[in-house]
Amino acid sequence: MKKILLVDNTNVVLEMEKNLLDRDIFKVFTALTGEEAIRIHRREKMDVIVMDLNMPNTPGDEVCRLIRKSSGINGVSIMLATLSEDEAEIERCVNAGADAHIKKPLDRHELAESLAKILGIPTRQAIRILVKVKLSGRFGNEFFIANTVDVSVSGLLFESDRELAIGDTIEISFFLAGMSGFSRVIAKSEVMRIAPGDSEKNKRYGTRFTEFKEGGVDIIRDFIAKKTGKSN
Repeated sequence: MKKILLVDNTNVVLEMEKNLLDRDIFKVFTALTGEEAIRIHRREKMDVIVMDLNMPNTPGDEVCRLIRKSSGINGVSIMLATLSEDEAEIERCVNAGADAHIKKPLDRHELAESLAKILGIPTRQAIRILVKVKLSGRFGNEFFIANTVDVSVSGLLFESDRELAIGDTIEISFFLAGMSGFSRVIAKSEVMRIAPGDSEKNKRYGTRFTEFKEGGVDIIRDFIAKKTGKSN
């Protein structure tokens, strides 16, 4: 699991950015100031820091310089977020020693692609695609129906009124439309997290795929390629 630290001086922005990285392969931390970011990174040893360039008090490029000069924590990858593609802002990112820059507000696919490149993982592994289809599930000897929310090659988010707990293993099946038409994904998944759903009786379950049947992972890859126009 990769550790990602998001740094911005606004809680609302941090929550929006955190939702973009609602993935089983990421453990996401947040910080409101550069000083807090350094403390968290020193304690947790981040893989990537995504930080606003123009924060008040201590700007992102100055925090980047401080990290680069600090022994023991300077090996982290740093991405600075800018409000524009202005040459002066990009030059600030480069001069501070940032590995990359990204334009705000952050786009889900652009962020996933940037993180995939920095972390050396396939883009499709970093991308979750929104998809609303019916899901058939089984927990033990009990069957239930759910609605998918989004999917990636490593996991699925779905909403259901069926009570499940973290660590439960379930069998699921659902259909996705790929390049060659509709295909059925059959898989086993482990419940990794639980959040409130759109209604009082429903909950959202974030699951990690543990086993695919009948080429399920290839069906998901095909679906993501169709949605994003990318085959990698």
